Amino acid sequence: MSVSQFGDRISELALPLIAVASLHASAGQVACLTALAWAPNLLAVVLGAWVDHHTHKRRLMVLADLIRAGALLILPAAYLLGGVTLLGLYAVALVTGAAAVLFNTAYPPFFAHLVPRSSYVDANSKLSAGRSASQVVGPAVGGALVQALTAPVAVIADALSFLASAALIGPIRVDEPAVAADEAAGPSLLRRAGEGLVFVVRHPVLRASLGCATTLNFFTFMSSTGLTVLFADRVLGLSAGAIGLAFGIGSTGAVVGAVLAPKISRRIGVGRSIAAGAVLFPTPSR
Repeated sequence: MSVSQFGDRISELALPLIAVASLHASAGQVACLTALAWAPNLLAVVLGAWVDHHTHKRRLMVLADLIRAGALLILPAAYLLGGVTLLGLYAVALVTGAAAVLFNTAYPPFFAHLVPRSSYVDANSKLSAGRSASQVVGPAVGGALVQALTAPVAVIADALSFLASAALIGPIRVDEPAVAADEAAGPSLLRRAGEGLVFVVRHPVLRASLGCATTLNFFTFMSSTGLTVLFADRVLGLSAGAIGLAFGIGSTGAVVGAVLAPKISRRIGVGRSIAAGAVLFPTPSR
């Protein structure tokens, strides 16, 4: 998972840079690019209902990695043929975003079968540390690659990371219980999705978590990576390498938080740790 996260950080920088530097996109077009990348999350409740009735979560994760790799490889091919367009960029952002939702939906049940319950916090901390490290290293490496090779060619590194992720996840053997026949022939997909949404809304902990994540994400994406890249490129005149380095330095705090998470949660409790993180997360922008 950390490998694909590393690749994600490269494409999060490379796609807006292609739009801004190569296609001279406006602020509205860059915002649209970001919106398309995240739009598939709106279907997560439906996709989650489908994944829940799919026995082989590992295969879905591998499929998602292969889809993302294939979509991203279209960009360097189009660049070599002189055919990179804003519409093509939108399509790649939408497809990779949808595949990311598939991967992230299949991952939690796969994780639950792979890791003993008693090790959830420590395992999540290690995964968060890897994710945070990718947020530091990924943009810096991505910026250097974009500056040296141009953004469309740098996307190849992201595609290779997804292929590596698929190769690492594929051989893992996990006892994934088969879906019972009566469950498979149960309510329709939309009905199951509706029941899942009702369950989340009625559950006090899940409802609070959903509200917290929705609020933080809404205001965070108002100043998304794409718009920050636009500002850094056109107003500050920074190079791709400098932009990537700035994003990397800005993510160092996440590494510290991931390392300290187990100790903090043991001292003050998991719930209070989440609440404290939600309050502290937006403070740098104040």
